[in-house]
Amino acid sequence: MMEIHNAVLRDIESELAKRHRLSLSEFDTLVNIPLEGTRLRELKNHVVLTQSAVSRVCDRLAQRGLVTRLPLAEDARGAVIQLTDAGRKLQCSAARTNAEVVERVFAGRLSRAQLESLRDILLRLGTDDRPRSSDED
Repeated sequence: MMEIHNAVLRDIESELAKRHRLSLSEFDTLVNIPLEGTRLRELKNHVVLTQSAVSRVCDRLAQRGLVTRLPLAEDARGAVIQLTDAGRKLQCSAARTNAEVVERVFAGRLSRAQLESLRDILLRLGTDDRPRSSDED
């Protein structure tokens, strides 16, 4: 599973860089910003990055004019991140690129029945009713 995951990510990373000049971290951050904006600390809960890394990615996206970073009056360390018009456009086109790559290198190689079986298996594995090891008690 890890090899397949890495292969798909490599292809996604390559296409995002080529078509949109985005790293995977920038893409992950951009697609997790809702249209109404979000607090920086809330954004951290939706991406696979540390708080400081999310902040640095948002700074890079702001330098490109893709997001704005608005300070919060009630929280001197907090900020609201909002997409600019250019950011919304890039968010949509980069998400389409991601979907195209996933379809081409992964989903498109499986039948509908295989995809449904895979979905069922992954949902089952993702549930919290797994037996606990004695270390977790």
